[in-house]
Amino acid sequence: MFSTKQTLVVASVTALFSGSVLAMSGSSDSNTASGEKINGKYAANYAEIIKNADGKYLDKTVIEAILGKDATHGREGLQGKLDPANPYSFEVDDSIDGGNHGNAQCKIPAAFTEVHDSVAANYHNDDYTARGFGTPIAEAALEKWNIVVDGDGKGLPPAGVGMTIEEGGKVYVQFCGMCHGEFGEGAKGYLPLAVEEDLVTSDFSDPAPMKAVGNYWPYAATLFDYIRRTMPFWTPNAPYIGDAGYLGMTGYILQSNYLKIDDEGNELDNDTFFDSAMLMKMNKYMPNQGNFFCDHRPVIHNERCMTNCPDAQVADGKGNINNYREARKLPDGTPQYNVPERLHEDKPGVGHAGM
Repeated sequence: MFSTKQTLVVASVTALFSGSVLAMSGSSDSNTASGEKINGKYAANYAEIIKNADGKYLDKTVIEAILGKDATHGREGLQGKLDPANPYSFEVDDSIDGGNHGNAQCKIPAAFTEVHDSVAANYHNDDYTARGFGTPIAEAALEKWNIVVDGDGKGLPPAGVGMTIEEGGKVYVQFCGMCHGEFGEGAKGYLPLAVEEDLVTSDFSDPAPMKAVGNYWPYAATLFDYIRRTMPFWTPNAPYIGDAGYLGMTGYILQSNYLKIDDEGNELDNDTFFDSAMLMKMNKYMPNQGNFFCDHRPVIHNERCMTNCPDAQVADGKGNINNYREARKLPDGTPQYNVPERLHEDKPGVGHAGM
């Protein structure tokens, strides 16, 4: 029916098909779609419906035509997404997305993987040619970026490559401190890496908590992966920092967040040697690791409205344009932490954002 390789490639192809979903499915108000159904619930010809909708498998009309209006929204819609037979379910068979990659709920829906006809026309023998444009990159040029690290530690540098937390702190200050602060507190308009703030607010109207490594990031292993492949932003995966330096600065950031290294609650000392072995030891103590889940709700957005908009889309949701509060301000009217700096509103001078 389809291959995992083609599934991966389809994400890069946007213009897949042409036509109109209404010609295939009739009115979107109907709870049925034309033709046979899967398990008596979902339109069996959903791939054809999507093709005739220019490949827009997340379009509101397309979803309702395939699932039926009642099975698209609300609690019934959420429960339906847990059914493997549902074309929009994330609980699909492993053969579709190549197996469990760390989160059993995060699967590629069948409604997406089956719409790859256009990709298949340009995909042959592991060689994808994008309509004849571009030159394939040399394998030698890719070696530097063959540095993927999974949450289970696969791809990490060998144990013994690293440095002490104190040494890692010096590397961090040299290459990271000018933007993120010497202790991860945030500087020059860039986000902090260490904050003592709970992600759970006490009131719905409270400002959004600041996300940082200690209270948000799920895996210590992928933190290292992210830092190495993206930082410093002017020269990521820098050879003059090397794996040892990237591990050292990762350890310093974890120490700045007061993260545990064992069941007794001990933390990293300045003289602790930080390598991949220590990184994986801390991986299990990331506080927010088990709090991620896939949102099964369909991606359905309101249509853009500029004039005569429904009250629900205006200001307080009741049509009152004068009753609102700026999302980036605290209840007392003062800005949330570091907001002026992050939005380049800080006063010009030494350390001004962007200078």
